[in-house]
Amino acid sequence: MLCLSQTGTAQPKAAKKSEAEFLVPPQGGAFQIPVHSGEVCILSFPEKMSSKALASSPDFEIKAWGDDGVAVRAIGTGAKTTTLALATTTGGIKVNVTLNVVPAATEALTLVRFKSATSDDAFQAQVAEAVAKKLAPLEAELAKARQNVDAQIRDRADGLIAERLLKRNEVLQLTSHERNDDHVIAHVTRALLIGDDGYVMFEIENRSSSAYRLAKVEVRASDKNVAGPARLASSSVDRDASVIGVIAAGATARGSVVVRSADQVLGKSLTLVLADPDGTGAIRLDRGIV
Repeated sequence: MLCLSQTGTAQPKAAKKSEAEFLVPPQGGAFQIPVHSGEVCILSFPEKMSSKALASSPDFEIKAWGDDGVAVRAIGTGAKTTTLALATTTGGIKVNVTLNVVPAATEALTLVRFKSATSDDAFQAQVAEAVAKKLAPLEAELAKARQNVDAQIRDRADGLIAERLLKRNEVLQLTSHERNDDHVIAHVTRALLIGDDGYVMFEIENRSSSAYRLAKVEVRASDKNVAGPARLASSSVDRDASVIGVIAAGATARGSVVVRSADQVLGKSLTLVLADPDGTGAIRLDRGIV
């Protein structure tokens, strides 16, 4: 096996190297290939290669790599660019390759495969590559913008919480317990008043033999449901998007439900309703929540 040496001074840590595949139309094609100085790049073809490879620069070492490939390596610190004319023995694939030496921090290729293709397929591949190159910086900018938006949303949310905590932060001790016929038990022991809103904290203790799927949480003042969003701290997930969370058999999970404008119902008797998707395992806690 032919091996090209890679001697010289130590290079800075290079960017990730990659592979590429180029489709060559019947009339041949021209391709740009980025390489690193001192690094070997293999040009692979599906057919036996012609014995001659024409290069425009002495700064590149070019040798056969088996019958169907060429190994190239930029030598010397002054190597910049060279063009290389290659063809298979049948003439089915003819390419003009421009080897560009790029900095170590820039991604380069170490393996390039050339494949014969129809003119349409080769053109479509070139269009797709050009579009990808055009979109890459836009996608990077979009990703950065999303990160900035996420940070702004988080800052805004944290600021609102801080403002509400300054306005009011109280803990109300509650005592309410109830179970359904399947031995799923709910406990409500406290509520939080933060700013204008309230948060009813509850626990669901599943003593049944099957998982309990929480799909609905209501806080009822008389006949009016005053509940806002509800959350359940559970590691189990459900495919049904309407399910808030799942409590495995034998497990206990904590949850909370928002009561907006809590002063309107403060001091009134409230009922907390926890239900599964079909409502057959509903739990109603109508005592001890005020």
